Amino acid sequence: MVEEKKSKGAHKSVDKWKKKKWFILNAPKVFDGRVLGSCPAEKPKNIMGRTIKVTLDVITGQRAMRDVATYFKVVDVQGQNANTKISCFETNRGYLMRTIRRRASKIALIEKIPVKGGDARVTIVAVSDRKCTKGQKTGVRKVISEELKVISGKENEFDDVAKELLFGKFNNAVFKRAKNICAMKKVIAAKATFIEAK
Repeated sequence: MVEEKKSKGAHKSVDKWKKKKWFILNAPKVFDGRVLGSCPAEKPKNIMGRTIKVTLDVITGQRAMRDVATYFKVVDVQGQNANTKISCFETNRGYLMRTIRRRASKIALIEKIPVKGGDARVTIVAVSDRKCTKGQKTGVRKVISEELKVISGKENEFDDVAKELLFGKFNNAVFKRAKNICAMKKVIAAKATFIEAK
């Protein structure tokens, strides 16, 4: 009988899944640190920078927010808890298309504003109740730009700016001023993305 010799390089295969742990993903303070979900990783460093997409109705319980997708990025891991910050949010295009009816004008402004640690690239869409002139559109964009300056600033966290755009007084402030220029239907914070300083 011949006995087979094991090669020096031979070793038992290890199931990688057995080595992984489950980390709880927590929302930032602006959402009261609510649990977003969980994610497997072998080491804490493997989960750093990971992004999870959640629609806002899941966090807030408000059905009206189901068309807003928010992206949370892992920035810190403490034990089995992974803490996140908002990296981006965007409103569903289908919702925007349904809001902009015939005989209405879409007045969009894309602007970069300063926030703590970088900039925020923000897209605001104002929808009028009827067609607006070129001059009226210019006036509405000016109002949006001025109101964005109010919430910007290098001392302001992007999380706080995002919350103001989604739940704060920003949209109402724009609406109240813009309706004096042309008949307005709605003001929507369509998208905002955090751009980290290099």
